[in-house]
Amino acid sequence: MADRCRGFRAAIVCGCALLGTVPAALAATSPAGATSPMAGGSSRPVFRFADTRIDEASGIGVGIASPGVVYVQNDSGDSARFFAVDASTGTTLAVYTVPGARNVDWEDLAVARDARGVPSVWLADIGDNDATRDEVRIYRVDEPVVDRHRVGLQLTTSAPSVWRLRYPDGPTDAEALTVAPGGAGYVVTKSFFGESSVYAVPAIADPTRVQTLRRVAAIRFSMTGTPGGPSAIGQLTATGAGMSADGRLLAVRTYTDAYLWPVSGGDIAAALRGSPVRLALPEQRLGEGVAVQRSTLLVDSEGVGSTVYAVPTPSVPTRSGSVTTAAASEPNTVRTDSTGTSARRSTTVGRSRWLWLGLGALALAGAGLFAVSLRRRRR
Repeated sequence: MADRCRGFRAAIVCGCALLGTVPAALAATSPAGATSPMAGGSSRPVFRFADTRIDEASGIGVGIASPGVVYVQNDSGDSARFFAVDASTGTTLAVYTVPGARNVDWEDLAVARDARGVPSVWLADIGDNDATRDEVRIYRVDEPVVDRHRVGLQLTTSAPSVWRLRYPDGPTDAEALTVAPGGAGYVVTKSFFGESSVYAVPAIADPTRVQTLRRVAAIRFSMTGTPGGPSAIGQLTATGAGMSADGRLLAVRTYTDAYLWPVSGGDIAAALRGSPVRLALPEQRLGEGVAVQRSTLLVDSEGVGSTVYAVPTPSVPTRSGSVTTAAASEPNTVRTDSTGTSARRSTTVGRSRWLWLGLGALALAGAGLFAVSLRRRRR
């Protein structure tokens, strides 16, 4: 997914990577005297995917009905299937096909109990690199009970519940889905400028019509300097989300860092008004998935034979006094600075920053396109 350079958006990213000037410009906007967060230095590898069919693992979820199992899925280019993997060895125990589903761009996976209390696997067909899809989909199936004493099974899930969805403000790219206990789902969009919106999924699936997602919050990511990802822009782009089984901890990750919020009463929007704790993740080239497993995060990455890491989570304060007041058109907006805490910002300074960033990105996009045209001329 991250290797595809398509359209004007891709030109911006390629231009940024070519000149390497945006990271320095953004770093200059971080608060003075910022300190480093807890780093992922105590992380440990748990296993490597043994199955070469798992080549673009874009999400990860921890089994509820099947303890000791994690579920992963490939994104675009694969069939409508997901993999049950032994969480100790990385061996594929079973491959599950979802009947009637289609994998346009499955970008994330979640495991949670639905409104009936049934452990379920949720698959997010929400990827849209070029922002052209008028409709995205989420599928929910009952979590299978996996036999850990057998390997290589090819099975079919129960018939899925299907959400047909659109954004209120037009198509956009997203790679992150989290589902709270009880089945409340949330999509986190992806932006090269660090501006992610959080949308609530309608409570009831309806395959007969397209429903509209409801925007409930926003997150602003800043440059952190954490290594990893396809380029430094990966520090700004949300690639996955997860929630603890008890619903008390929300994690949203970029290619390089994870941001943690305590959740009370299942209120994600209220949680995002608080201050996240930033956790630097182990370096991964295309790290996208994240799941919360007790006191650790499990993080995966695209690539054949890629490693899944366990990253201990620090203690997360229940609430912070540092809360950004949201404008009416931008509910529950939280900006993360280089310390991982939310920061108040001057409206004038904030708008100016993003204006100059936008102009700089356009200039860099032009540089990227110019470089591509030169290369083509030389062929």
